Amino acid sequence: MKQLLKNLFHRLQAWLLDLLARSCNSMSLSRKKYLASLLTILACRIAGLRRREVRASLQLHLGMSQSEAEQMAEKVFRHFLLNAFEMASLACISREKLLDKIEISGLEHLDDALALNRGTIIVSGHFGLWEMIPQWLAINGYPVCTVVRRQNNHYVDTWMENMRQRFGGKTTDSGFGIREILRALRKGEILALMVDQDNGKQGIFVRFFKHWASAPTGPAQLALKTGAPIVPLFMFPNFAGKHLLKIYPAIQPEEYANNDEGQRQITARYTALLEDLVRQQPHNWFWLHRRWKTQPDDAPANPWAQLAIKADSSKASVNR
Repeated sequence: MKQLLKNLFHRLQAWLLDLLARSCNSMSLSRKKYLASLLTILACRIAGLRRREVRASLQLHLGMSQSEAEQMAEKVFRHFLLNAFEMASLACISREKLLDKIEISGLEHLDDALALNRGTIIVSGHFGLWEMIPQWLAINGYPVCTVVRRQNNHYVDTWMENMRQRFGGKTTDSGFGIREILRALRKGEILALMVDQDNGKQGIFVRFFKHWASAPTGPAQLALKTGAPIVPLFMFPNFAGKHLLKIYPAIQPEEYANNDEGQRQITARYTALLEDLVRQQPHNWFWLHRRWKTQPDDAPANPWAQLAIKADSSKASVNR
């Protein structure tokens, strides 16, 4: 009985997600804004969903006062919901409508990287309208494979897979798809990775807003192993006009040593770019995630943690 109820609840979640997607595709912007504001009041003011944590992070990392952080925290919730509504519509939006919503800057950086015939790794974060990036690429004929984390709810996971693949893009599992990942790069395809969530004790430790954060190891390790350039790109929301897909110059792996320090430097480079964007538009980043959860002292055997601990020790010695 317990398993049956769980299965029914999972089905209900997927059904509600699909209903939301179809509603968002036809809903006016004013109604989306109203719904986002209403849900923000419920989640932030009444339920207090991670409100304290978000406010504390904004104060610590952006130097905001408590009142400024309070206002920004609500803005973060509201814009996250508004962006989520827009991304949910990908499940049923037409190709023409999606293309009409987006303008692009810096496409030459991606084309130049692909011209090297070593495959290309694109990196982005939970900033703005991240789910729209692979779909735009797939529609425009770019062979893209997105590395994803599976959802615990099988029905929701299937829904997400259908949404991500409906325009021709592919996906592979972040935990078990290494063969598919290497095969895609060797075929000269694009591998899409998210790089701004805590990667636990095994991650590469880099500074993010002056504090250590554990970043995914994949982009730097794959780039140095295969020679594939890393191209950062982000989708900036603009509900008054067209959303902007901005592509930045490629990071060439041959410019870095093929060791732990080289991997750290590559990771630090695109992390610094993300930090700059978040400083400019803090409301468009997913502050609800515990980005700084894992610290170097939590993983003393990790080689990148050792580099971080050594850097802290050297800094402390200089400041004495």
